Amino acid sequence: MRLETFSYLPELDALEVRAQVEWILARGMVVAIEHTERPDPYAHYWTLWRLPLFDVRDAETVLGAVEECRRAHPGSYVRLNGYDPVRQGQVSSFVVQRPEEGA
Repeated sequence: MRLETFSYLPELDALEVRAQVEWILARGMVVAIEHTERPDPYAHYWTLWRLPLFDVRDAETVLGAVEECRRAHPGSYVRLNGYDPVRQGQVSSFVVQRPEEGA
């Protein structure tokens, strides 16, 4: 299932995900990781994986938290969000894991 705006694009590889995380952190945004087993286009809220990563400025810490979420929820969709604390809104959001077809 593909629900995101640019879901027709190929999956991001590890280097591209890292680049996105670095872009989010360079702009002073707060990172949050979410997951769900069954995304619904009408349900915009996914389950938050732990607390948002306030005051984290290291891409390795963010990528480590993404991996923890992936391991804990292997059959779920996992997405990473960047929130702008000044504008108080979500600026970036992308899926970093989709379950295998038929899983």
